[in-house]
Amino acid sequence: MAPCHHAPCQSLPALSPRLSRRVRPEAAFGKFRDARQQPNTCKPCPFRALQQGKRRRRLLAAETGELGAADLPPEEPKESKHSVQVFPRIREKDPYRRLGVEHAATFEEVQEARNYLYEEYKAHDKSRESIEMALDEILKQKMKIRHKYGFKPPKSGRRTDVAGDPTKKNLLEQFKERLEPSVAGPTVVNDGSIFMALGIWSAWQSASSDPTLPLGAAICFCSYRLFDKRRKRNPEGPYWGNSPVWGALAATVGGLVVGGLVAWLTVRYVPFPAGLRPEAVGLFVLNAVLGVLAIWFK
Repeated sequence: MAPCHHAPCQSLPALSPRLSRRVRPEAAFGKFRDARQQPNTCKPCPFRALQQGKRRRRLLAAETGELGAADLPPEEPKESKHSVQVFPRIREKDPYRRLGVEHAATFEEVQEARNYLYEEYKAHDKSRESIEMALDEILKQKMKIRHKYGFKPPKSGRRTDVAGDPTKKNLLEQFKERLEPSVAGPTVVNDGSIFMALGIWSAWQSASSDPTLPLGAAICFCSYRLFDKRRKRNPEGPYWGNSPVWGALAATVGGLVVGGLVAWLTVRYVPFPAGLRPEAVGLFVLNAVLGVLAIWFK
């Protein structure tokens, strides 16, 4: 047993006065050292014995299972065997693309896609919320069409949306649908400046050399602007020729035809100063028509 450090238990037997008078200091120190090397015969400390008893009772209670839940150490959280899957298209803005269906999909196809994705990613809260919000957005769009056109069942007997068969529109209404509903002012200024500069360059080149380079640059820029707008507006199509490039090129060719006709009419019937050459005026008008096509058409 370890020696006790309690103050009353650390007392040692003192030397008698007679022995201290007769024994030299060196001899007295040797006897004191021998006394310290002897085994401790004092009683154990009561406080230490109490602590050891509590420790033994605690260990015995832990072995027998009688230890309370408050005395047990906290359990470590168990790791799940299967990792939670996160929906990969959780940040997709288009609800149809988020569910992985086309814009022409029926309500049954949208519902099936939603149910499948919900079962796959229901363990992740944000993924489940994103899938539900995509379905809600599609339903809101369908309800807007329903409130706008009313219930129009299809006459052909095919599966369709709540809008029913499309209504017949005249040429003016079809032309208005091809135009942009609104164009930002910076877009008009930036793109208009580019086409105006190309028109001035073409008119200047017509007087000295071949204006093919500036006219080709205007055609390429017009095709790119139409392609970029169609790709951003409807990434998944459907497109004519399965690509937005062909539709943009076809619209640019149509703009060249209309621009050539407008340029011919301008040169033929509109009076202009004698210092301006008809070829320069016609090329400038052609570039202006291409600019209008690239800015205001879808």
